[in-house]
Amino acid sequence: MKNFLAPVILLLWLTRPAHSRQTPDSLLQLLHHCSTDTGRTSILLQLAEISSRTGAPDSALHYAQDAVAISRRSNSRLYQSKATAMQGTILMRSNHLDDAVHYFEEARQLLENDTSTIARRTRAKATGNLSVALGRKGLADRELALLTSLVPEFEALHDTAALAVCLHNISSKMINIGRYDQGYRYMLRNIAMTEQSGTKENTAGSYIDMTSLLYKMDSISAMPAYLHKARLLLDQLPASRQWSTYYIYAAMYASRTGHYSTADTLLAQARTVIDKFGDRPNLFNYYTAMLQQQKAQHLWKAALTTAATLRHMGEEDKLPYFRLSGLKDMAELEDRLGHPLQALALYKQYQPLRDSLRQQEMDLRINDLEIRHRTLEQEKKILALQATGEAQEKTLQQARNRQLLLGSLAGLVLLGILFFIFYYRNKRKIIRQELEQVRQQQRLTSYTSMLEGQEQERLRLARDLHDGLGGTLTALKIQLDQITDRPSTEAVATSARRLETAIADLRQISRNMMPETLLRYGLTEALKDFFETVRQSGLQVRFHHYGLEQLSNNTIQLMIYRIIQELATNVVRHAYATEMLVQATLEEGLLLITVEDNGAGFDTAAAYTGAGLTNVRARVDYLNGKTEIISRKNGGAVINIECRP
Repeated sequence: MKNFLAPVILLLWLTRPAHSRQTPDSLLQLLHHCSTDTGRTSILLQLAEISSRTGAPDSALHYAQDAVAISRRSNSRLYQSKATAMQGTILMRSNHLDDAVHYFEEARQLLENDTSTIARRTRAKATGNLSVALGRKGLADRELALLTSLVPEFEALHDTAALAVCLHNISSKMINIGRYDQGYRYMLRNIAMTEQSGTKENTAGSYIDMTSLLYKMDSISAMPAYLHKARLLLDQLPASRQWSTYYIYAAMYASRTGHYSTADTLLAQARTVIDKFGDRPNLFNYYTAMLQQQKAQHLWKAALTTAATLRHMGEEDKLPYFRLSGLKDMAELEDRLGHPLQALALYKQYQPLRDSLRQQEMDLRINDLEIRHRTLEQEKKILALQATGEAQEKTLQQARNRQLLLGSLAGLVLLGILFFIFYYRNKRKIIRQELEQVRQQQRLTSYTSMLEGQEQERLRLARDLHDGLGGTLTALKIQLDQITDRPSTEAVATSARRLETAIADLRQISRNMMPETLLRYGLTEALKDFFETVRQSGLQVRFHHYGLEQLSNNTIQLMIYRIIQELATNVVRHAYATEMLVQATLEEGLLLITVEDNGAGFDTAAAYTGAGLTNVRARVDYLNGKTEIISRKNGGAVINIECRP
């Protein structure tokens, strides 16, 4: 039986769950407001992935091409590699395998010399997808070579999820080409890893794949143990797609052991699950299992109908194996039914098709070998040219060395004097530089201490105002309320109202100086609470955020809160705006803040004359960041901040 163990495409182990919840409309809105090249590239790649998976390959390819153009402009080889690999993924899903191979190769080459962890992960992902594309082209040897090369890479990266997928792919490929013993070893490693860190559904799938391998190896007695393990997990997953595959191999086991009625029941259950999920690949396994069941019971006419169905499906899906196996089974069954002429006609169709497919496979292998041979010859020529050039360079270098030696001997005294002068001046320069570095370090230490002291003082003052004076004023208000219960003058009632206002103002001052929400719930909730206060002024505020929960340092959180608070306060006080957009994202250690309004704008040349923006710049400098201001009169303003806290 030809099992449909297709390799798992290594596309999604690095993606973030948050992206899967984004809709195309929300992503397009973010793209419109995003001002950084890396941010725009990331959004375009998300749009490309969503479009590709929802059946819009043309739109997906357009988004991926835009992402490539932007990443090239920003000279980001990492994002250029991601965008190029996305083009390959889209083309592979559309069955344009030659173009897909080209883009995956280019994506790998872009990161060939980058040893960072994220670059190695991205390159490994492109390598995995390249192996799948080569396998679909029929180049199984190159596919296996690439897959096996990924095993030590994933082990070095400690990426257990990707390693488990890779081991599964290697095992599946070896099973499909008949190398069962090697496939068995890789399958055992895959099962060990999924049992340790995989999901229940993935672990159940590995157990079922092992039953397929055992069936092929004729180790029927070992199948029940793995079927039982798979069943225990699937009972906890009633909506899993794996049920169809489980029922098929359980039916094959029942048929092989003579329990035909049980096999029929299991196949019916498998068909129900397949129809529910529209699982076309598993439909081939279903009909193949049914064909073997009918043959075992000598139901030749029913088996002939099933074989014809497999042949027809193979033609529709352009799967040569099922076309060939369907023709062969039909010929054998027609012969058993006593129809030699029909059997002969089917054999005549089978033989040229088999020869044609073998020739195609041979042509592919020859073409691949020719390409690799030409590449090797080119590399040899390049190495030979390099060796010749190195020899010539060595000869020239020896001549230059002799001339240099003669010149050195002739001017030895002069060089000694010049060396002494140079050494003296260079020493003084080094001393001045070291002194300047000490002064800069002292200024930085003083500046840091000043900021931390300022924030600590604000915290202390906020607590004193709230706990000390606030309590006293509250008690006084209660006393005045008691006076108003009795006949009193208007002045006493007015004093009570004023004291109530003072208490509210005092609480507002305390919250502004040190927001309690920030201390209790973190930066994101503190900003949401602050913007609720801003909205009370009539200003519409949109706040988008991602990844801020990664910040754990309270000082850094407070510094970012002060920056956004100062910028938003400036909009409320000076911009005369009706809308404000605030974005704050933390990705791969890079914090991006954007504050945009539709207000009156201002002269950027005089941007830092005010105290507000001066304080913002000081805090951004403290975070080793940079600030960009885009504004014009009556044209609103956009302030972008980028730093690595």
